[in-house]
Amino acid sequence: MHDSGIKHTASAAETRRVLAEIVPSPTETATLPLARATGRVLAHDSYAEEPVPPERRATTTGVAVNASATYDASERTPVRLRETTGSPAADEAIRVTAGEPLPERATAVVPSDAVERTEDAVAVTTAVAEGAHIATVGSDIDAGELLYPTGTRLTPAALGALATAGHGRVSCFAEPTVGIVPVGRSERVTAPGRTLAGLVGRWGGRPEPRDPVAPEPRAVRPALQRDLTRDVVVTVGGTEAAGDPVVTSVLNDLGDRRVRGVAISPGRVTTIGVVEGTPVLSVPGTVVGSLVAATQLVRPALERAGGGSLPPIPMTETELDGKLPSTPGERTFARVRLSEDEQTATPIAAGAPTQWSTVTAADGWVAVPEASEGIDSGETVAVERWSV
Repeated sequence: MHDSGIKHTASAAETRRVLAEIVPSPTETATLPLARATGRVLAHDSYAEEPVPPERRATTTGVAVNASATYDASERTPVRLRETTGSPAADEAIRVTAGEPLPERATAVVPSDAVERTEDAVAVTTAVAEGAHIATVGSDIDAGELLYPTGTRLTPAALGALATAGHGRVSCFAEPTVGIVPVGRSERVTAPGRTLAGLVGRWGGRPEPRDPVAPEPRAVRPALQRDLTRDVVVTVGGTEAAGDPVVTSVLNDLGDRRVRGVAISPGRVTTIGVVEGTPVLSVPGTVVGSLVAATQLVRPALERAGGGSLPPIPMTETELDGKLPSTPGERTFARVRLSEDEQTATPIAAGAPTQWSTVTAADGWVAVPEASEGIDSGETVAVERWSV
């Protein structure tokens, strides 16, 4: 849907540069136990508190031995060693499993497939060298080694590495708070507002959604002012009317409007401004327009406000099964459905940005570049996957 009142639009790249200027980097931090830090962003460089491993460990399951006792071992002439516990003498072996600390005096591990067991002895059929199948102290991570720099978003694997290296707690940036204000009729803007709140939570923010307000300045003004203590305010709806829509009008009165109109489709009527130092992103109330604006603009705003980048959105390359039209000068996000084998992508209702069915039926969208007049059937395209 085009707003005839918007004569000039900013590109998505230009709009993101504006966001980088008006969205402040985080300063507030919190120290959290690792169990509560999944998805949070490191506020300080994190170094290993202790070496990993902290002692010598077996890297395979087998028997720990004095390596010199195996030098004459072969399949034809196995070396028999007495099985024991504790610390092995030159003619003894001790059972170990992968990852287990090595007993004193053991200098190598013989893998289990090179060991034949009897009641109280083992026959070693392969010679092993000193240090074979042993991880030495600090061979994985040295004490004091930089594990993750400031700005790292903590995955479960990263938290595991921190725990292994001696960390029980970690300093993280506070989650950016996001006030979400739907503007318009409840039946139209409640669902996009709730979807946006869910996406904000997934992208590392703390959403604080409000009930819809009437598309009138006397309702929108106090709703915006009420949320100016948040790190970011996002309005949903109230930007689509021709002329001077209500959200744009209120932004002009209360603060500094930086962008009115972004060259994305759907989502062209997105407006960006600042009110009393708080960035305000006003996205369309249409289903797909709000999703496009959220992904292209709200998501990078949260990355900046949260102090760290998010994982890349998954992409699938495939062949287009049908033509994708677009408007030159605007980056068009065209919904597609992938075939079961993901070898083709079929366009879905490019002209229906208000229909939820086109979202639930789609697997993602193809971004048609601004300079293009469309993409022909049979072309290879990159499908940006979504999960909404």
